[in-house]
Amino acid sequence: MLIFFSIASFFLSAFTLSNAWRLRNVRLSWNTGRFFGFPLFATLFMCLSLALGAIAWYNGMSDHYFVAGLYTFLAFNWMVASYFMSRRYITDHGIMKNINDPSQTVAWHEVHDFAENEVQDGMAFVFIYKRTSEYFELAQFNRLEVTVPAEKAGELRKILNHKLGRRFRYTLTDESILNKINIKP
Repeated sequence: MLIFFSIASFFLSAFTLSNAWRLRNVRLSWNTGRFFGFPLFATLFMCLSLALGAIAWYNGMSDHYFVAGLYTFLAFNWMVASYFMSRRYITDHGIMKNINDPSQTVAWHEVHDFAENEVQDGMAFVFIYKRTSEYFELAQFNRLEVTVPAEKAGELRKILNHKLGRRFRYTLTDESILNKINIKP
């Protein structure tokens, strides 16, 4: 069973890496992991598997080297896949919600409204976008919230001003409108 999961994790990480490398016209990207930019559970599992492998090596348990190696291989692949899946990508086409599923990309022409709000870690941008269902003719309005680190917020504002600014009556540099949007009652 462990060999099967190790092979499956390798294919998942290879698929995720190929999707990350094939991504074109990336304007902005940042890490969103909870452990210094890395995914928390995958990183903890990697540390645990390395520690167990070190314990097996230190105690001379040669019978457990193969199993410890498989767990470390599995943890490494899980960590690589989780790292690239948790990154946020802003491209010329839109906002990537999931790098392994391009159909979840929110294209710029689908965005109908957006707002920004200051949060503890940076800025939270909320996008309202519309998708037409294949089965129904009704449009679904969805909400996407993207938390951007403070140092990347200015770059994202420039991209939004370029991609969405022309469709709205105001631009992101219009301070009076921005202050009215972000006022809390």
